[in-house]
Amino acid sequence: MLVVTIVATSLGSPVRAQSTAGAPPTPTCRQTVDSLDSRIRQNYAGFLLEVFGARRSAYESLLRRVRKDADRRAFEVCFPALDKITTWFDDPHLFVFQSATTDSADAEHLRASVQRLTVSESGVRTELASRRKRPDPIEGIWYDGATRLAVVPAPSGAPHEFVAVLLASDTIGWQAGDVRAHMRRTRDGEYATTLITRAFAEQQLTARLHRRVLLRFSPGMWGKAFPVVAADSGTLDSVDAHRPRVVVRPRSVLVSIPSHDPRFATLLDQQIRAAADSIRARKLLIVDLRGNEGGASFTTRALDPYVNSADTRVTPYDSGVPVAMSSPAQMNAARRMAGNDTSAFVRGLVARMQANPGKLVVLDTSQAASARAPVLPGDWHVVVMVDRGTVSAAEVLVLRALRSTRATVVGDRTAGALDYQSVQIISLGTGNRRWALGYPTITAHADLPRRGMRGKGIPPTVRVNWDEIADPIAEMECRFAPTR
Repeated sequence: MLVVTIVATSLGSPVRAQSTAGAPPTPTCRQTVDSLDSRIRQNYAGFLLEVFGARRSAYESLLRRVRKDADRRAFEVCFPALDKITTWFDDPHLFVFQSATTDSADAEHLRASVQRLTVSESGVRTELASRRKRPDPIEGIWYDGATRLAVVPAPSGAPHEFVAVLLASDTIGWQAGDVRAHMRRTRDGEYATTLITRAFAEQQLTARLHRRVLLRFSPGMWGKAFPVVAADSGTLDSVDAHRPRVVVRPRSVLVSIPSHDPRFATLLDQQIRAAADSIRARKLLIVDLRGNEGGASFTTRALDPYVNSADTRVTPYDSGVPVAMSSPAQMNAARRMAGNDTSAFVRGLVARMQANPGKLVVLDTSQAASARAPVLPGDWHVVVMVDRGTVSAAEVLVLRALRSTRATVVGDRTAGALDYQSVQIISLGTGNRRWALGYPTITAHADLPRRGMRGKGIPPTVRVNWDEIADPIAEMECRFAPTR
């Protein structure tokens, strides 16, 4: 299985929206939309494989509407128009990248306009504890490393609107009382968010609540500190919600993995080694991938021998040869991800791309046999918990579990991001780097959308509505732990 990871190109320093002497003129929103469309057609294999016939007509109709909208928009407020295009494809690996930085003048302007509120953590805790009406699930105390925030109703009093106010900051220039985000609930568990980054750049994001204690922005996530019910307490790392956490319980070992961030691969290796005897003794290993943001599939390598089985099952996603779209940006991606031109693999791949511009080429033509998946002997059972936020590299582990006779996947369908994978960020070529295109460089096989998961996700073995379960971990133990 291919590693699913994020590989970002060097985009350079963001260019200020306003034209300055010596700088290229500010592009229009329409020009930016047209550039985005062009980059998608040139580089995204999903366009070549899936956008034809009625679907092509639907895309062209969407594009006409977006262009009409873009003609009325200033460049600074162009993101909603751009986002409509990438969202239409329903592929988590195709998106408009928003820079987390801006130039000093724009940053200073945004810094001066930041709203301030007088909020204390003790006051928020007291108010929430005494409130008769149940608060919105997003209300409370959240953390992001050393940053702590209170999400409270917006001062305007508008229904379903909230602000995230700093209680403690880890960044110079930000202080307690500053409002970092404005949020509006659009549906249960989902919030349209305007977030100001640590570097004072504005981003338009969708925040989604998972597990009741994990708020994911894509990119970024916060962990909830208060209020947290007993069933959810201790399931996240208390400092960095991205980190894996292993909890040895009386009836199971819980491995909570909110992210496949490769920085935590070694940490998880150590945690699993330390829990090895407990896994064998309890005979139930619970892997919680709900809300997992993806990253690199090797991050959970320590779990592979516990999940794999000697006998395997077949899944609908097992056949096919990985391919890649041929374009100049794809050739650059191949050199960055797989090595320089002295590598025989890269030389062969680039040569195939050069000979087939605009087409799909086989990623690897070597006949090397795949390594046998490692299997640890033992009679434990593995339960993998998933939801619609389980995406990208996390889905590699989900497929591993579906192939195993010792594992059961429980929950809702996943995000469905493995048809097109391994993301690269490329400039839109307009001379302004406020926005860029994130797109997948590798395609699972050339028969897509047949045997694909985009727009459908990976269905679980056992379907469960997590919102209806008060204590999900205890429920998994009740269903799957051996009786004594």
